[in-house]
Amino acid sequence: MRPSLDAPSKRFAHALALAIEARCVTFRDYIPWADAQIARVDHPPIWICNLSTTKYLPDALRVIREFVHSEPFEDVSGTATDYLGFLWIRYGRRELSWATFLNESGAYCDGSNAEIDCEYFYGMLNELEEAEFCSEVEARQSEHVKQRLGEMLARTRDVYERFRNRG
Repeated sequence: MRPSLDAPSKRFAHALALAIEARCVTFRDYIPWADAQIARVDHPPIWICNLSTTKYLPDALRVIREFVHSEPFEDVSGTATDYLGFLWIRYGRRELSWATFLNESGAYCDGSNAEIDCEYFYGMLNELEEAEFCSEVEARQSEHVKQRLGEMLARTRDVYERFRNRG
């Protein structure tokens, strides 16, 4: 076992909370991840120990956010749009339709400090509805979103892969 020096950062924990909130990650994912983290170190962080026994989504978010917002304080606000990346992953796994992705992304941007205006997504949703959910419109729009959010999507994919690999 290693000492707890490699414990996940608050920035990673914040991204994990966004993944859980976006329902990209469930207790079936985060409990084994937490168990693996506990097994890797001599003194695991208490928040990871608590997370390893928490199935209920609101309680899991509370556990993580209490850690993220505890002392010493860190600015983790730069990862707010990661939520969109986790929705993108769900869209890629075919859990969300394109219309649902656009609607949920627009709603998130409308109620957060995201750098992207909600009308970016709502405008595409309107166009998609007017085109009667045409697959060509979806393909063009999804490519545009992929290009616009490229760096953020790559960062989110890295967090997701690290998490899924129990690292």
